[in-house]
Amino acid sequence: MRKLLPHIILVFFAIWFFQRGVAPKKGEAVEWHKFSQLPIKYEGRMKPVDTFARNTLSVLAGKQSIRTESKKRISATQWLLETISNRAEAKDYRIFRIENTDLLSTLHLKQRGGFRYSYRELVPHLQRLEMLAQLVNAKNKNERDLYDEQTLKLAVKIYRYENMLHSFEDASGISEERIMQTAQRFMQVELGTLPLVIPPSSEDSSWRPLMSVLLENNPAMQRVSDRSTPPNQIAVDWGMMLQAFRSNNTNAFNEVLNDYYRQLAVEHPDWITKTSYEVYYNRLDAFMKSAICYLLVFLLSCFGWLARKKTLIRLGLTLMVCAFIPHTLAIIARSFLSGYPPVTNLYSSAIFIGWAAVLAGILLERFYKKADGMGNLAGSIAGFSTLLIAHFLAGDGDTMEQMRAVLDTRFWLTTHVITISLGYMAVLLAGFLGIFYILSGVFTRRLDEETRVAMDRMIYGTTCFSLLFSFIGTVLGGLWADDSWGRFWGWDPKENGALLIVLWGAIMLHARYGKLVKSRGFALMAVGGNIVVAWSWFGVNQLGMGLHSYGFTESATKWVSLLIFSQLFLILVGSLPSRLWKSARDPSS
Repeated sequence: MRKLLPHIILVFFAIWFFQRGVAPKKGEAVEWHKFSQLPIKYEGRMKPVDTFARNTLSVLAGKQSIRTESKKRISATQWLLETISNRAEAKDYRIFRIENTDLLSTLHLKQRGGFRYSYRELVPHLQRLEMLAQLVNAKNKNERDLYDEQTLKLAVKIYRYENMLHSFEDASGISEERIMQTAQRFMQVELGTLPLVIPPSSEDSSWRPLMSVLLENNPAMQRVSDRSTPPNQIAVDWGMMLQAFRSNNTNAFNEVLNDYYRQLAVEHPDWITKTSYEVYYNRLDAFMKSAICYLLVFLLSCFGWLARKKTLIRLGLTLMVCAFIPHTLAIIARSFLSGYPPVTNLYSSAIFIGWAAVLAGILLERFYKKADGMGNLAGSIAGFSTLLIAHFLAGDGDTMEQMRAVLDTRFWLTTHVITISLGYMAVLLAGFLGIFYILSGVFTRRLDEETRVAMDRMIYGTTCFSLLFSFIGTVLGGLWADDSWGRFWGWDPKENGALLIVLWGAIMLHARYGKLVKSRGFALMAVGGNIVVAWSWFGVNQLGMGLHSYGFTESATKWVSLLIFSQLFLILVGSLPSRLWKSARDPSS
């Protein structure tokens, strides 16, 4: 039975992982699956409608699906189609969250549970909101309070929502009297970032918004501009789809959708392949499912370690390997879809560092006989926490955004960024091992002499690994800076952060070699490494300065601060006299 247990776990894991299904649901009237695969270009990247809808709804509502007042759950793709087709009910969906009571009062809105409001409710107050946003923008960033930040955030969301509405506006039936006024308005709208659904053609080499092409198709516009061109068929198809869906003509919508889909499959088969693959990737949601598994691994291994039950530890290791496989495949899928190496921004660094930590935990558990569950514990909690960080970072928009030109260098992204990320991973892994050392010593009797020596050796080995990779990664970063900016080192905040990690690792090893600390002191210093890497990884981005201040930065300050204080508290707990530890007196104290 024990030999069959890993196979049983694998079968149940596969059933659970794929139980939600990624194929189109049978019996659906609207062919959502095909519509979700249609290509759209936004923020410099071609992506499926499904991704654009999820990202937009995440930014506006903080989630990838919504519930109507009748408690019916609708997907991001359905929400998008109802919104851009200008269905009346779409403007009643409560997607804008306003928690600041002063802002609610200013906008004359009543406070309600959930703090969510619809676009229709906000329309009468948009002029007031725009005036407030202009006043906030005129202020220095250091002078803005919470009210100002919430005002500006809401105004940005409304601006993004309205730009999306304008970009799909049907101008094909506008009269000649209003045609020039509409054209001027569209020109102003095109100055912003719009979703583009009309792909390049022989006449135009760039993607274009639907509204502009439909306006050009308008006979009145052709008379005014004194030009006669055949209508753009793709724009016609999009216009017919939106009109059919708005009038609830499902058959007509599906017919036009299928014609357009077939045309794309013939003319751009690589587009359809890539968008369908990305839709599959989105629906599978591999990272969040892996995170759930890592949490379960942590609980199993924790009970197994405390109770010295090797069966639970082996069970946890099997489950961790099961979760690690889709975690790996999802990272490969991201690289294929984005065209970049695994690490390009804070989101991708989080999932990669978590992946590397889980791999390190598996290797420790597999090849270090005295790990006895510690590899499971450290790897699983690192994997879970980093994927949780990535989940919150994903709310800021597309996680596969186009790279800045100065950073768009595949060689340096592959060498420097991956190497430095492995250094981050090792520091965090050593820090988690240090945390377990403290907690098991203070609150349990599990930290005996054999366990203490084993944990100390793991922390030491991980620290050596982190110092090596952090140092090499920092040097490679300097070479990249010299190649891109003409200088090897400029004391930029991000560069200083990388140097801090190297120095902290060197200090730890120096303290150990010089016998300034023993096993407990070394574990406390490893926990201090979590503070250093948190500041170097996220903290420097909060300064808003330097050439490296890029990536997701919004709302991270409080979380970085919370992590720092929690690690300081753990160090304080670990510094308690040995007589207060529940384990036997630590001979190294």
